[in-house]
Amino acid sequence: MTGVLSRAGAAWLLAALSGALVVAAALSLGAVFDAAPAAWLPPSSAPAVLGLAGAATVRSLGGRMLRPLLAGLAVAAGTWCLQWWPETLLAGLLPQGETAGAIATSAAELRETIWTDTVPVTPTDPVLAAVGAVLALTALVTDAIAVGLRSPAIAGIPPLALIGAAAVITAGVTPWPALAVAAGAWLALLAVGSDSLLSLIHEAPAPGARPESDRPAGGASWPAGTVAAGAAAVAALVAGATQVPFLATGLAPEGQRFVLGQGAGPVNPAADLGRELRSSTGYAGISYETEDGRGVYLRTAVVDDVHDSPWEAVPPQYSGPPTITGFDPAGARLAGGSDRLLAQAAAGGDGPWSVVSLSLDDWSGNWAPLPDQVWRVDQVVGEWGWQVEPSTSVAYRRESTPVDLDYRAAVVPVRMGLEELASLTRPGAPQGIYNRWGAGPELEGSRVEALARGVTAGMANPVEQAAAIQAHLTSGRFTYSETAPVERGYDGSGLRMTEQFLEAGAGYCIHYASAMTMMAQSVGIPARVVVGYAPVAATPGTGTHHRVTSDRAHSWPELYLNGVGWVPFEPTPGVGRTPGYTQARGSGDPAPEADPRLPGTAASPNAPLPASGPGGEGSGPAGRDGTARVDRTVGSMVLGLTLVAVLAGLAVLPRWLRARRRRRRLGARPHQAQDPAPRAIDGPDPAAEARWMRRQVRDAWQELEDTATDLGLGRRAYEPEPAFAHRLVARSTRDGARPDGRSGATATVAAVDREVEAIVDAISWARYAPDTSPAPATVPGTVGRVRALVTALEQAADPAVRRRARWLPASLLPASGRPGSSARPDRPGWPGWLDWTRDRHRRG
Repeated sequence: MTGVLSRAGAAWLLAALSGALVVAAALSLGAVFDAAPAAWLPPSSAPAVLGLAGAATVRSLGGRMLRPLLAGLAVAAGTWCLQWWPETLLAGLLPQGETAGAIATSAAELRETIWTDTVPVTPTDPVLAAVGAVLALTALVTDAIAVGLRSPAIAGIPPLALIGAAAVITAGVTPWPALAVAAGAWLALLAVGSDSLLSLIHEAPAPGARPESDRPAGGASWPAGTVAAGAAAVAALVAGATQVPFLATGLAPEGQRFVLGQGAGPVNPAADLGRELRSSTGYAGISYETEDGRGVYLRTAVVDDVHDSPWEAVPPQYSGPPTITGFDPAGARLAGGSDRLLAQAAAGGDGPWSVVSLSLDDWSGNWAPLPDQVWRVDQVVGEWGWQVEPSTSVAYRRESTPVDLDYRAAVVPVRMGLEELASLTRPGAPQGIYNRWGAGPELEGSRVEALARGVTAGMANPVEQAAAIQAHLTSGRFTYSETAPVERGYDGSGLRMTEQFLEAGAGYCIHYASAMTMMAQSVGIPARVVVGYAPVAATPGTGTHHRVTSDRAHSWPELYLNGVGWVPFEPTPGVGRTPGYTQARGSGDPAPEADPRLPGTAASPNAPLPASGPGGEGSGPAGRDGTARVDRTVGSMVLGLTLVAVLAGLAVLPRWLRARRRRRRLGARPHQAQDPAPRAIDGPDPAAEARWMRRQVRDAWQELEDTATDLGLGRRAYEPEPAFAHRLVARSTRDGARPDGRSGATATVAAVDREVEAIVDAISWARYAPDTSPAPATVPGTVGRVRALVTALEQAADPAVRRRARWLPASLLPASGRPGSSARPDRPGWPGWLDWTRDRHRRG
């Protein structure tokens, strides 16, 4: 093939194969989009294709590794900007500050899509730009590995990673025809990316390159075992894509979000709500028991600023060891205050509180689920790392290791009607509360403010205003829908999304909670959004046991009523329950509807929460079984560290084995022999010393052959030792390096020939001379000469070849499995040796 292809032809052929491999692998993303591949693949793969073309052009002009890679990145980046942000380019070509701003805006839109949308998604410009960047980087890395590092065998790893990632986030893996194309392109890289073909790129037209006849024989062929293994891999991928249920269905079926396990808790509230609501009704990792059998709201985090897009839950700012402090919810205030309730608890009397017993199963979230209007909680929550934030009634920990935990919380709900609550509420709010959760300047003049003032016109009491806003959102003007915001393009959070929701009239809890919070702020009521889980019905057959599923993820508003505190409201229709204090007298508080989707589980005793002081410390158990609880943290850390250590060891093992073998053969330093010469007790033993010298010479020569194999200069079939040695010297002296360790300026051709002849004479004596034949005078210095020649060979090699030889030494493989060289007997045939010897004597 090298006789047909030029340097440019080889560069373009290898780039084309790399491009085919990556584009075929990109078809694994087909399930991400709700459009045919013809709508998204050409624009997203254009930067990759043109980047590879730029790299091939530079490589055909003489570049090897760095320059082609940089050129490819430059062309791909230019194509990327020109394709999606052409109006921001200076003179239509050069990126500038405006381009960076456009890219940042596109990244924000992409982030919103990832957090709020479901698979499949519409191939919008931000999404396609992101896919285009990934494909371009994958293609250039693949090309750099296959051609720059001269390792086509591992060039399939980046495309394979792309296929694997797509299998995780989409509804399946790459279609089997695309898998076949990708595998075929990789096998073609193996077939044509041989030492001979790559030599066209890495050697020509560099001065002093060896001629075609000087390249190793058989360099254009790869072992049949490699092709067979590749074909088997293709068959396994195709079979897996069509037959294995796990691969055929994917990890995130259509219309769902990918959820890594259970009990993650909110990291980004809006994103996690959208994710869990669109996921299946899988167990969320939370179960609880209530005394009256009614479900409760569970709060995990509070949104810091409802106007943000996306929402953020700011962790509490604290230092020191985790502690549990007391809560002061609105229910406790209305019941006489925390001091009075503590006195009642200390006296052993009944109070207005009820106890909720919670269980966390493999919960890895930073936020602990707490019942709404929680008054006290077991100290065990603090012992496991959570610390309470009294201003938001949440518990946060810095770690996110999975835990199994049982704890109890005392709840004091708000039990009164609208008129009574309104009589206790005063207009206004403390300045600190209003500064943090009051109206922001963005609400002034907005459609949200106009609607809120219209709904609450003529009302002065905050409770009446809040009830009117909730009644407006729960009226027939709005419908609950998890898909309408996605389809109409206003899914997410923030003022603009809220205005679109109010106009469209369809959404889910994020939109209802955001709308009521902003409307309340518009009329002067501080408000915030709480993220957690809506009440669930008791498990059938238990009466008091509740099992929380991921589709019960919920958000609701809390309004600050001056003189009362933070009071929850429920504007989302059909979810949770309507608070009694937002209904007219006599309307009652409806019980939650039964949920037939919840499987049954056994109930557990519901013990009362101990009360021993303001700190909330109790004497309850530390978990399901304080002596038998298994903390998975240590096991997970050990497993992760073990996996990292194994992978690192596998990566370093070939280099370590090769270096160890060289030290054993040549010694660790120039003056050091690995094994001392044997000495008999009664004096020197010439026979033993001769055997020791023969072994040293053979080991040194074997190291020379293995080094040549690692550098792609392996010994040919039936090539005599003298011809092999002189060929290596010709390669090592190409750039001025000399096997005698001196520079090319001072070494003479005669000196180099003497060194090589000394090596050849030593191996000839060691292999072919009779046992009684005395050693030549040059034998003791053979190890040093071979070491110098090995060093010169490595210094003269291309850097990419040198790196490959160090980290992926071919000499560790069996002779039949080494790429770039054909099988050769361990010892050269006598005919070749005799021919060389006869020709030498004739010349002499």
